[in-house]
Amino acid sequence: MTKHAFSAVTVQVERLTSEQYEENDIGGVVDLIEVIRIQSSGPTEAARALRKKLKYGNVHRQIRALVILDALIQNAGTRFQKGFADEPLLERLRILARDDMVDAEVRQKVNVLFRQWAVAYKGTPGLERIATLHKELPRTKRPQPQQSRIVRQQDAEAAREREEHSPPPSPPRTRRPEPHQASPSIGRTVALGASTLPGSSIFRKDKKDKKHRGKTFNLEKEKGQLLETIASANVASTNLLNGLQLINREQQRVSENPEVMRRFETCKQLRRQILRYIHLVESEQYIGGLLNANDELVKGLMAFEIMDKSIDDDSDSDNEPSTSPSAESGMARLRIDEPAPVKPPRPMSIPMPPAPAPAPASGKQRADPESEPEDDEDDPFGDQNVVNTPRVERGQPTWRDV
Repeated sequence: MTKHAFSAVTVQVERLTSEQYEENDIGGVVDLIEVIRIQSSGPTEAARALRKKLKYGNVHRQIRALVILDALIQNAGTRFQKGFADEPLLERLRILARDDMVDAEVRQKVNVLFRQWAVAYKGTPGLERIATLHKELPRTKRPQPQQSRIVRQQDAEAAREREEHSPPPSPPRTRRPEPHQASPSIGRTVALGASTLPGSSIFRKDKKDKKHRGKTFNLEKEKGQLLETIASANVASTNLLNGLQLINREQQRVSENPEVMRRFETCKQLRRQILRYIHLVESEQYIGGLLNANDELVKGLMAFEIMDKSIDDDSDSDNEPSTSPSAESGMARLRIDEPAPVKPPRPMSIPMPPAPAPAPASGKQRADPESEPEDDEDDPFGDQNVVNTPRVERGQPTWRDV
């Protein structure tokens, strides 16, 4: 696992996103800018720390991270603008603006910033990807209900209960035993396999199953219970989503919170009842409300399952594409147990470069007159203005002692 930088930048982001600051307070951003500028990894570390708050923080911390990010883009300088906008941070911003599981206040804040950035940074070098976020959708595929372990288990349980409560097929008629085959001690005909005592638990279970199988669903009698279940399901799913938003996932997993677990179990029980009604009710007056209640419960249960992952297992810090398909296919053919290739022999002596070709015999004529430019007559440093050295040099004045 890659070890990321942790310095005063992360500490400042942690402090500025806490509850002691108001949502739109930018008083401590100046200190954050200073610690970002004095470190080579400052912009990258700040982007990762803010992305962590946007993903795991509660509503207050998410809004604070957005306010700080906007302030840094405006005031931290071109070095920050060119180094902070990595793909994991951009993808987290896209998810915040489009995902229904994100709080409505956070989604509204992100969309407002998207429109502001599109106008303010259009054509600004280094911020082209920030300016086009309002036109982009998340590239991460949202998990589907059939991929949820909890939803699959509940669907399987509901199908099993329907099979148990469905009327059994009529058994083939068996031949009545002859009178002479009856037991003489009892004096009456005994059916095969009926040796279990009437007071046994199996006999009571069979009676209970027959009672349930023979009971038909009456919509008029259960209408009040049905409407109450739909209302309770909508309230329970909302309570679960609200409880998940209040958990600081950097310090506690959602499954470790007793109140969240109580709301989670309530949603599971209510969904079992909703699935039963969906299977039995055929009236269009109630089927729409039942399906909507089921969708809300599935949304809450999936949000719990996704958010229950630990930070180490659920981190998107290393989601950036690092290898191309050709490189991955090449690495797939490598084997660890293969011997290393043999090194080539080291040369004993370095060969000298070849000698240059001898100059042509004619000294005054040029070998290629087109290869050299012609002399300019007005050039004071040209060859035509050369001064020859005299054969006999004149004596210079000397000092004489007087």
